[in-house]
Amino acid sequence: MISPRLARRIATIHKWLGLVVFAQLIVWTGTGLFFVAVHITDVRADNLVHPTNHMTPVDLNRVKVTSADALKSVAEDRPYEVTLKSLAGLPVYVIRAEIGTFLVSGETGERIIVDEPLARRIATVTWASDTPIRAMQELETAPRESSVSGNVWAAHFKGEGDPTLYISAVDGRTSLPRTDLWRTYDFLYGMHLMDYSEHENFNTPWMLAAAIFALSTVLFGVALLVHRFTRGLKNKDKTA
Repeated sequence: MISPRLARRIATIHKWLGLVVFAQLIVWTGTGLFFVAVHITDVRADNLVHPTNHMTPVDLNRVKVTSADALKSVAEDRPYEVTLKSLAGLPVYVIRAEIGTFLVSGETGERIIVDEPLARRIATVTWASDTPIRAMQELETAPRESSVSGNVWAAHFKGEGDPTLYISAVDGRTSLPRTDLWRTYDFLYGMHLMDYSEHENFNTPWMLAAAIFALSTVLFGVALLVHRFTRGLKNKDKTA
């Protein structure tokens, strides 16, 4: 049986630990409620873009340059892989080299730069609706939400929630659609994981500390419960 003095100390520790853990418990509960209430398909907004299997086939009649000739245009960059694909309806060779990725036109054999007109065309073809683009923005460093690295174009479409599509200025790859709902979900997910930078790692020191404090609070509470229960039984035996 715990002595009254030790019980008072445990009660004090339990109270202060509860105050420390309380704020994060509110965050965990509130964010968890949001995750349950909002359907993940609405967050991802996959309906805004064509599905990944909706790929325009390459118009071989427009291909005038062989892959070997396309490789010659970047031979000095030591290429090791070449793929022919349709980029916004244009036949394009995607060439991966040791120093980076290059686009070569399948019609002319010239290198292709993903400038604003091409990025706008890619965004329009990728977008599933006829919603017009509100603004095009070039970013030297892709934001974390884009899932595309390097220099990108951000195509901001009209509509509620600032729907945005990112296009790589290197190879024309597009990101998943992003909206304010996704950004809210991502922020709350980071709060839930206590990963305040990347929003995806739950093995953080903050999470470990919160878990230890929460477990300690529970254990001290159990100790107090056992103490009060056994003390009640002892007092009952004395009065019997």
